[in-house]
This record gives sequence, structure tokens and C-alpha cells, in this order.
Amino acid sequence: MPFRKKKNGDIDEDMASDLADDLGDGMTDADDDEDNVNLDDLPFNELPIEVQFKRMPKRPKSRRSWLSKLLIITLFLSPFCATAVAMIPVLDPETGWRLFHAGGPEATITVPGTERELQEEIARGVKDIQDRDRAAMEAANGANGQGQSAEDIAGNLDGVSDLIGTPGATDGSGDGAPTPEELAALIEEEGSFDEPIEPDPLRPAPLPGLDEEGSFGRIPRIGDDGTTPFEAYKRPFELPEGTPVVAVMLTGVGLNEERTDAAINDLPLNISLAISPYARDLQTVAREARAMGHEVFLELPMEPADFPLSDPGPRALLTSLSEGENLVRLEWLLARFPGYAGLVSRQGSKFGSLDSAIRPVIEFISRTGLMYVEGTGSGVASYGAQLAANDGTPNAISNVIIDDTPSRRHIDRRLAELVEIAKRNGVAVGIAQSYPVTIQRLRNWAFRLKRQGVVLVPVSAVSGQQVTPQSADEAEAARLEAEQREREVMAEQAEQEEALSEPADPAEPDEPANTIEN
Repeated sequence: MPFRKKKNGDIDEDMASDLADDLGDGMTDADDDEDNVNLDDLPFNELPIEVQFKRMPKRPKSRRSWLSKLLIITLFLSPFCATAVAMIPVLDPETGWRLFHAGGPEATITVPGTERELQEEIARGVKDIQDRDRAAMEAANGANGQGQSAEDIAGNLDGVSDLIGTPGATDGSGDGAPTPEELAALIEEEGSFDEPIEPDPLRPAPLPGLDEEGSFGRIPRIGDDGTTPFEAYKRPFELPEGTPVVAVMLTGVGLNEERTDAAINDLPLNISLAISPYARDLQTVAREARAMGHEVFLELPMEPADFPLSDPGPRALLTSLSEGENLVRLEWLLARFPGYAGLVSRQGSKFGSLDSAIRPVIEFISRTGLMYVEGTGSGVASYGAQLAANDGTPNAISNVIIDDTPSRRHIDRRLAELVEIAKRNGVAVGIAQSYPVTIQRLRNWAFRLKRQGVVLVPVSAVSGQQVTPQSADEAEAARLEAEQREREVMAEQAEQEEALSEPADPAEPDEPANTIEN
């Protein structure tokens, strides 16, 4: 309706109310029109923001996006992975040794796990050779159409003829083999070969006052009353007067469960056992061995002359390390388990010949009251064994490596050689590995050893019987000789390193080859 104004220019109240109603109806109509609008008919820029975002094309994820996410995940997990790898040697030293030395030159010779595999492979090879020889012998007998005589059979079996005598031999001929009556009396006196060995337990270890706290655990020490761990933990034995004696030490004990059980339960109690520091559950192995009656030693890995081609193992004593570092490693080795009477060197032909390397080790061993056994098998007093003798430390040297070739016949020859050395010198020491064939031949040899006029004794019983202490002048001369030998070795190493580091001179022409034209 038309606007009507009052005379003073103001809008009439009725007019204002009508105007407000019209405006309200218009807004309502506009909202209804907006709700009824089809969004597909509108241009993109007039659509609501949320609709525009939904209709925008999505960019596909690129390779860079996936790589970025992978990098973030890798960076997040890398500290945890590094920590897990670092904990492997702590939780499982054997696996850690394999992991960190994989691919090294000849590493399988000394890795604890692979050493057991190598021993098993050697045993299988020996068995294959024996089977092949037996098959060839049977084939030869079949071709000839005649079987073997009793003499041939006894001759082919090493050691059997020594035990039962050659068939057909009389008391006055041959090697004086025993008659069946004498053999029965011998078995009654010494016991049957198949009878189990009766335990003769040694005192449980550790004994109070014979150890102290070290950097890696309890290590041996001399007691306040002067008692040494060697005297407390050795197997008691009195040497017979005027009778040759032999001592045998079996090394590598603890690396294989079956062989360890065989060494503890099947071998005579006078055979000493050397436990590897890389074995598992060392305290249990030492406790079972001492409960049976064996005295135990700890293997001491040291650097050989062909290092690193032959690696003695982790935390071995090396000439390239300082005196302090080697003593720290020695303390770690000494803390492996309690109850051992001494240490036996493993390899160590180079380390044991240098004065600056071996002298601090021998002095440390002397302060702990342990025995030192030279295990190289040379039969000659090494510099380390001589230092131990000069300091008054219990010591011994090995004359023969019994199973350097782990075959039955070779082991028997080595044992016979050991007996001959004992008869000639009065005492002999043999070192052997814990191979199955070695354990079997040692048991057979020890059973008939008494008939040869030789007594089997523990290694501790021959302490101080092989190396004579030197006088002050002789010790000083030996020290100067060792220092001179060390200087020569260091000079040779320096020349080799210099030769390897020098590049070839390109200006110098190569020598022409010796051909027909030249």
C-alpha cells in the first residue's frame, strides 16, 4: 500500500508494521529458495566451501611420500635395533662372536660354536675313513675267498693285542702277552674296562678366603693363612718314587654337552680337565667335574704366531694391546668360574715369547697363587714357563699334542710317544682336545698303562718337575734375549707394514719378461 506520511514527516505505525511483515515474508521466501537450489547447476566458485573442498581433485601419493614415511619409521626404530644388536654378545657370547667375526680369515677354527661343528665334522670324516677301510678289507677277503686269521685281526686292532695278547703266542715268545689266567687276574686287580668309574669328590668351590672381588666378579687370591688356590683346588696325589709318571690334560671341555659328560664320567679321575672360557654354564661344568673327582683348569687364550689367520677367540691376550688392556682381559677370564687349580695357555706361541707381553701376566698369575701350564706341546721350556719357575709359581709344560691329527692310529702313536718320554725323562705331559675318538682312546690307554710301568697322575702332581729355576744372571740373560727377539719381531712387522704402504713407483719401468724375443 502507498506510504503515508504524517505532516511532520514520520512514518505511520500501521505503515511500519506492514513493512516489517513484508520484509519477514521476503526473507523466508529467500531461505526456501536457497534450500531448493540444485548445487549441480551452480558454478564451482559459488558453491559452499565444504562442497568445494570435497569436489577438489585428490593428488595421488607419490613415491617420495612413501619414502619419507619409511625414513621416519627407520629413524624411530634404529636406536632400538642398535641396542638389541649390542646386547647380543652380553646375552649370548657365542652368537655375538659369530655375528661380529663373520667372514674373517679362518674364523671357523676358533669360534666356539663352529669349533664344535668342526670337531663333529672331523669325527665324521674319521668314521668315514674307517668304514671305507673296513669295506676295502672285506672286499679283499671276499676276492681271495679266505677270511682273516686271528693273528691278522689282532694285528689290525691297535691296542687290543697289548691288552689280550697275540693269539698263538706263548709265555716265552713274542712280547710276553698274558695268558687268559693272567688276563683274568689283571682284570680282577685293575677292574674291567666296562666298569663305571667310581666318583671321588673334591671339596666344593669356592672355599672361603680364597677369592676376592674384581672388576668382573670374584677372582682367585692367596688366603690370609698362605693357602693358595692351587693347593686348595688340586687333586691330592703323591708321586711314586722311582716310577715314571705321565699327566694328561683334556682341553675344550664345556663346548659340547655330550663330550663334556663323556670326559667327566668316562675318563680316569687323574686326567685333568681344562674348561674353555667360552663354554656355557661354566660353573655347572666345573662343579660336576670336581664332584666326580677331576681337577679343573681354565684355558688362557693367547696370540699365536700366525695371528690373525688363527684367532684364539674374543678377549684373548694380544701383543698389539697395552699391558693394562691385557691385564683387564686376564681379570675377565679369571672371573669366569671358581674352583680351578691353574691356567693352561691356548695357542700363545707369539705372546708367550715376548717379555713385555708375558711377564706382567705371569706376575699377575703368581700373585693369585695359581699354576701355569704351557700348552703349546713343544716340550721345551718356553719363556713364560721359565718366568713362572723363576718366580716360584707352580708350572708345567706339555711335551706332546696327542690328537693334532684326530685319528685312532695317530692318537695311539702319540700316547706311545708320551710313555717313552716319561720313561726317558721321568715325567711327561700330554695335551688333548675333547674329541670323541680321543676320549675313547685315552680310556683304553689308561686301562693298560700300569702294565707298561708308568703311572697316570694329575697335571698338578708334576708341578715344578720339568723346568729348573734360573739363577739371577741366567734370568737376566734370558730377559735380554727375549727383549732382543721382541725388537726383531717389531722391526720385521714395521718393514712389512712399510712395504705394504709404499705405492709402486710409476717412473720405474717393470722388468721385461723373460721371453724368446728378449
